[in-house]
Amino acid sequence: MGRRGRERAAEFSDFARTAMPDLYRTASLLCADRHRAEDLVQETLARVYARWSTTIDNPAAYAQTTLTRTWISQQRRRSTHERPMDRLPEHPVPSPDDALRLTLLDALAGLEPLDRVIVVMRHLDDLPTAEVALRLGMTDVAVRARLMRALRKLRAVLDLPFPDLVTEGTTP
Repeated sequence: MGRRGRERAAEFSDFARTAMPDLYRTASLLCADRHRAEDLVQETLARVYARWSTTIDNPAAYAQTTLTRTWISQQRRRSTHERPMDRLPEHPVPSPDDALRLTLLDALAGLEPLDRVIVVMRHLDDLPTAEVALRLGMTDVAVRARLMRALRKLRAVLDLPFPDLVTEGTTP
């Protein structure tokens, strides 16, 4: 590996270390499964590394966009929903926020994949609607319409406005 190759790898390693917590948080909200979230982050970083160069203006936004598009693509494949197990998992000790967390994750799971991405990016990643639209390649109006319908569905399931749950400090 030449000098430029080592520099490229070092730049990407620095970026990956910085971006990984945010990518993992978004992935865990989308996947609702720690192992699938880790796999999604790994696949995202591999895809970003393949395109890593100075032509990416905003690497963090590019990585988030890659993550959400990869997750949406995975949702279209049937095989991603299978979870084979050779033995039953251990039962974790519940914490006070577990019930709310599970309720929130179940409600999010009831949304279409694109609607779930929009809700997570807008309310849990706290991105402006215009930024969500830009990252997903949609118009601002389309994002707002999908967000409105998704929040209506969540409100019906949760009996509490979704933003109120998010601002209480509970992270799923």
